[in-house]
Amino acid sequence: MKRLELWADSFHEGQWACDQLGTLVKEQGGRHTTAYEFGFIPVHTFHTSEWSCEVTVYGDYNAWDSKPAIIEELLAWGKPDLSMFDPESGKIVFAVEETAATPTGNQATQRCERQYGAMKLGVPFWYLLAEYGLHKDGGVRRDSIFPTIMALKLSQDRGLPSLVLHYSDLASPEDYAAGSGLRMLFGSLLIAIRNAAVGSPPFTGMVNTLTDQYHNMLTFLASQWTNQLDFLPGVEALKDPKLPLRYAEAATGSTHAKNHIWAADFLRWPLTSQIATSARPKPVPVVTDDELSQQMELDIDAGLAYGLSSRKGSKPQPPQNVDSWLELQFDAFIRSVPLVPPANWRLRVDNFQSSPTGLLHVTRSQRISYLYDRWSDFVHAAEIVYPRLVGKLQFVEDDLPTFVYISNSLKPGRIFGDPFTGQLAAYAVAFGKLDVLPRRVVAYFPHQAHPQVSDRNTNRRDNKGMTIMTELTDLLLFGGGVGYRLQTGDLL
Repeated sequence: MKRLELWADSFHEGQWACDQLGTLVKEQGGRHTTAYEFGFIPVHTFHTSEWSCEVTVYGDYNAWDSKPAIIEELLAWGKPDLSMFDPESGKIVFAVEETAATPTGNQATQRCERQYGAMKLGVPFWYLLAEYGLHKDGGVRRDSIFPTIMALKLSQDRGLPSLVLHYSDLASPEDYAAGSGLRMLFGSLLIAIRNAAVGSPPFTGMVNTLTDQYHNMLTFLASQWTNQLDFLPGVEALKDPKLPLRYAEAATGSTHAKNHIWAADFLRWPLTSQIATSARPKPVPVVTDDELSQQMELDIDAGLAYGLSSRKGSKPQPPQNVDSWLELQFDAFIRSVPLVPPANWRLRVDNFQSSPTGLLHVTRSQRISYLYDRWSDFVHAAEIVYPRLVGKLQFVEDDLPTFVYISNSLKPGRIFGDPFTGQLAAYAVAFGKLDVLPRRVVAYFPHQAHPQVSDRNTNRRDNKGMTIMTELTDLLLFGGGVGYRLQTGDLL
């Protein structure tokens, strides 16, 4: 009998997954039984007329010292809720992230680094999340499009299943029983387990199932993108009824995939110069004064860059929290090693605008993303605002298009964790880091002091934030115009 191991973030999640699989097995006329090894390790056995498999659940990754090496490698990118491991082949069969978090603000993107990590290791990945969620104001919010765009681009460009499935509906927000996502997820996983059990290629019999899932993803994108973006490149491709099948065949390495002629511009963000002047997004006022954000808006007006949406915000913060976090940031800044030329930086509470409730907006720009046509144009903007950077950013030989991501994170250390790590991964992939003609990536942290990265990198620990930033960024830019390159350890 085939033996697999289900590594999970908790025993509860592992048990839940096996119960869902067992329900499907029994619907197909099979049997599902459970026993316990050493009295506490669940062992689930699935029997059908065609195959049988035994799945041992190892709950709470951190509770086990002897995890398989490839599981350890996957965890370095962030902990997926479920990882099915085949000890015979030494491969991960699939990884799953599922969340009950309300899909508002940054929450939907906060685990997207796990999508990226699975792709790096060649692991099929499913992300199950609510399409609709209740906000604390009592209203219903709909999910972000960016996990879906990221999954589509990974599937199309990397030839590997990366799926986002939704549960819930408008009438039943956050309800696992509503919508098709939950059943679609475990239907796919059961096929993957069957293939492992009988020794078939991993995606045998999966194209039709994946076609349905990609169809749902593309339908969701078509219905939601106008609420989050000013435009979507190649949007006409969404009308192609064969597009879901093309994604499924590309993701499974079908022999037909190489013959597909993809819509050349679908999800390929153009240069500013390729967008008609009348159609380019217009500059918007900066919410809280930040000179680099202001300069980037001027560059939009000059036709050097464009912004993707002017509808971003952030959760207002209590003034006492802002004051405390700023003091911690400033203390780290002044105790750092001397910089050449020196950097001057000090933010105060009165630099932030008050909301009607007396809380403080920490948003700098109305956008968190800017796309420059050329690295040199962004460098020029940075040098205007921060003269200390003149001559320091000429470390690339090319002049590739450049994506600038702004993090409004203010609390020390938060840039290494949720939601910012996942958001950076989603945006970097969505906006072209992995394209044939890749975009360079700059992560700008106007509220953060550089020593928390430069000092930490000197004595690096395993950390998913450091891992993803090293992988995806070309430059980190901190308060006062201090640059850092994680790949080289250069403090600029």
